[in-house]
Amino acid sequence: MTSTTIQIVRVSAALPDGFEALRQEAAGEDYAFLDRLAEEVARGDYASDADLPVLFAAFAEGELAGLGALTPDPYDPEPDLARLRHLYVRPARRRHGVGRAIAAALIQQGFAVAARLSLRAADDRATAFWDAEGFRRDPSGATRTHLLER
Repeated sequence: MTSTTIQIVRVSAALPDGFEALRQEAAGEDYAFLDRLAEEVARGDYASDADLPVLFAAFAEGELAGLGALTPDPYDPEPDLARLRHLYVRPARRRHGVGRAIAAALIQQGFAVAARLSLRAADDRATAFWDAEGFRRDPSGATRTHLLER
């Protein structure tokens, strides 16, 4: 495996070049959450420079390789809780550190504003990824599958 430089960029007013191709790849895997992300960006949800919400794009070799967002938890209004959402990495870029780079940026930003981070893993692969990132599974039946506390 060759080493790839990954650049993490904060996205604000518009989706990055390459988003449509990324969204089509996600749709091919039956992931619809990038459609919701596109709606949120079109609404202006990520347009400010506030601490939340925030959207990060990962670029590898000049190509959009993945995305991830951090927002207030829409399902649990606790003030010390932020939610990691919309994390997607192109299949060709998986297992090359892109997901870990996005997750690290989201976790760092998240702990700057909240003591706890939540997420909902979309499938078994995502569950294994978040387990490896140190999140603990949340069996509470809530609208999340994982929590991480600082």
